[in-house]
Amino acid sequence: MKQNDAPAGINIKLVCRVALLGVCVWCVYRIGVSAVSVVGIYILIRSVLKIIRLSVSIFFSVLSILLLMIVISLILVFIF
Repeated sequence: MKQNDAPAGINIKLVCRVALLGVCVWCVYRIGVSAVSVVGIYILIRSVLKIIRLSVSIFFSVLSILLLMIVISLILVFIF
């Protein structure tokens, strides 16, 4: 059997990203939006997504700590 070629997968991802970037640049050029507003919207969307990702990770961390405390308290109740 032939091994999976990892660099080929990376090249496909790179080509897809470059093609998507090209289409986005072409659309922005056709619409006539200024580059500053596009960069601002991009930074805003990335910031919002990072805040959402951080909130979800904090939520699951608190949930896991709560679950751990419940398990420890149940073990202590059954022991004593």
